[in-house]
Amino acid sequence: MADLKDDVALRTSMRLRLQQNPNFFGNLKDLDLKGLPEPVFVKVGDTTYEELTCLGYNPDTDILTAIVRIKQSAGYMGGPCAPGSREYVRFYLDYGDGTWVDHGSASFEIHDLGFTDPLCYAVSVKIKPKRKRCCGDKPVLPTVRAILSWNVAPPANQPNWSPVWGNRLQRDIQIEPRSPWLCLILDKIDIEGIQKINPDLLAKLNGLIEDAGPAPKPIAPLSHQIGKEDRGDTAHMARLVYPMLASMAANPEAPADLSALKSWKQIEIDIDKIGDIIFAPNFNTAYEELHCVGLDRDLSLLHGIVQVKRPNGYSGGLCTQGSREYIAFYLDFGSGWEYQGTTFVDVHDVGVPRGGLWYQASLPVNLDKHRQEWCRTGRARIRGILSWAVPPAPNDANHVPVWGDREDCWIEVRPWPKGVIPGQTTPVLEAIGRMAVAQIDGAGFANGASVGGTFSATDAPFGGVITMSGIIANPSNLSLQYRVMVKAPSDAVAKAQTKTFGISVTTVIGSTVTFSSQSQIAAGDWFTYVPQNGPAVFRSVAESLLYVFQATEQGLHTVYLQVREAGTSVILATSGVEAFFVDNSAPVADVTITSGGGNCSKFKVGEVLVGTYSMSDTHSGGLSLSVTPAAAAAGGLLAITSVVPAAPLPPLLPGPSASNSLSYPLRLTTTGASGQWELDTSAMKPCGYNIRIVANDRTIVNSSGVSWQAYDDEGFCLELP
Repeated sequence: MADLKDDVALRTSMRLRLQQNPNFFGNLKDLDLKGLPEPVFVKVGDTTYEELTCLGYNPDTDILTAIVRIKQSAGYMGGPCAPGSREYVRFYLDYGDGTWVDHGSASFEIHDLGFTDPLCYAVSVKIKPKRKRCCGDKPVLPTVRAILSWNVAPPANQPNWSPVWGNRLQRDIQIEPRSPWLCLILDKIDIEGIQKINPDLLAKLNGLIEDAGPAPKPIAPLSHQIGKEDRGDTAHMARLVYPMLASMAANPEAPADLSALKSWKQIEIDIDKIGDIIFAPNFNTAYEELHCVGLDRDLSLLHGIVQVKRPNGYSGGLCTQGSREYIAFYLDFGSGWEYQGTTFVDVHDVGVPRGGLWYQASLPVNLDKHRQEWCRTGRARIRGILSWAVPPAPNDANHVPVWGDREDCWIEVRPWPKGVIPGQTTPVLEAIGRMAVAQIDGAGFANGASVGGTFSATDAPFGGVITMSGIIANPSNLSLQYRVMVKAPSDAVAKAQTKTFGISVTTVIGSTVTFSSQSQIAAGDWFTYVPQNGPAVFRSVAESLLYVFQATEQGLHTVYLQVREAGTSVILATSGVEAFFVDNSAPVADVTITSGGGNCSKFKVGEVLVGTYSMSDTHSGGLSLSVTPAAAAAGGLLAITSVVPAAPLPPLLPGPSASNSLSYPLRLTTTGASGQWELDTSAMKPCGYNIRIVANDRTIVNSSGVSWQAYDDEGFCLELP
């Protein structure tokens, strides 16, 4: 225990030590950085407190999930009333060419909770795969590398970076093939023609096809699912017919499918031999296994991570319907297991790499009735039951599937926000622009990590599409309405917002889960509150979305919620008033060549080009200068030689290379900057070039990241002396 106490002290001082020496713990040794200080106290990849245990991907939703196990009761910088600390996970994908592509990061808050049992947290990102193929082509099976780091965010585009506390984990996943409709179109175009298609046009075409819904896929005949080597494998033969037998058993009055029975005979399936396997289940994990379960606390989603182990036995390839891995979730809050619902992920016969393919499935959950008042954190035991092809029996926490298994852990049940009294109906605005309202100051500017930790803000206003998320705590009945009241800078009073917007709804009825999209249409000033947690139906809205706002004015806005019972005019409760500042203006940027003949002139290799730059914005974030094309410019020396108003100059950097296209970044907290730059061309190749400025502000744009950007380019040519 003394070692843990020493570790807690070391963790508390970690950031200060890293400021003094970025290699204090020796975790940068694999980055091959010049002039790196010697480590003082070597600690790399310590998993005593937290560990990344599972990675999984859902090809249908493009959601990539990590499960993090929190192992200690303390060491996370404060209890539930304190700011605590954060667990960061950054995701990389290698599509088979040895290059790691950064797909972003996510994070969650963690506190000293005093629980002795490990807690399992899920954290996810939605990715846009860089590579897809048609279903009949070779499948896209990238390798995922995730880096877990406690309280220090893993830097972008550094897949070999090692955390002090945390670990790296790699798994293989399967990317969903292109839509069959799109493949039909692409089949009519030769490969050279595909290269000529405007990528934006191709993306729009793909989007239209996706909006139209997935194309139907056929069921693979049994004769196509079995190879010669499988005929002597009794367990594999049993698996082929199991879905049909289960369907027949569930509907004993339905007429037998004679064609199916005939196909069984053709491939010599003997029901007597496989009966013991099917009718005496015993957690068979030869084909799939549930490895981790956890809770995404920010999005109220239960997650399960499934390993698919074999190349076949999943009812057909990617051009067919395949089969499903079902996960039934249970929670125990202290009085026994309570069934939460069943979800699934589709799987197919795919040539799996060593270590298998890793999938995830999630299920929304409502924990409101188990939440305690602010600062009083609870917990629950979680159980997931995996069953292939047939959903596990609902309301049976001890169900034993024929193929599959079960996994247990503990989850944190976070308390209500400040001001919510258990049992009292209260509208709660939880996030604006994906920033928790607790992280938005009275002037309307956000600081810290977003909900889910996919981006981070510093003194940031909001722009573009601004989502507003929240809940009605302790709803009095199942028929409630709410309205969103916003006061713009020119408004004398707040006005109800009534524009129609879309929501994604998950409905759980017993073991059936359906996903749908619907429009929220105001009746007068009021919207129907969709989430429902009745005795037979659970309905949830993705990200607890209450409204999608787009400002027509710049400046400080305020917002609050009101709730009433449907069909009445009596307002039951009103939320607190929250502020948010709107900035819908991009920066203004300029770069100019002032030496020689100026812009678009010719210069000799070896000359030093001189010029000016400027950027302005009310909420400036930074600027960078670079030279393109990067490969030819490698070796040039680019420098910002002056900044007005004065700001610290970063060190001189070499001209851009293929891996460093933004060569000279400058962080700003003012309303802009201007000054001079110079470029030593001695080591550059003769070529046509552009000097480019990229200007960024601090605005949270479209609730998905930072910032508004502006660009300016000026060209020049380098010739041999």
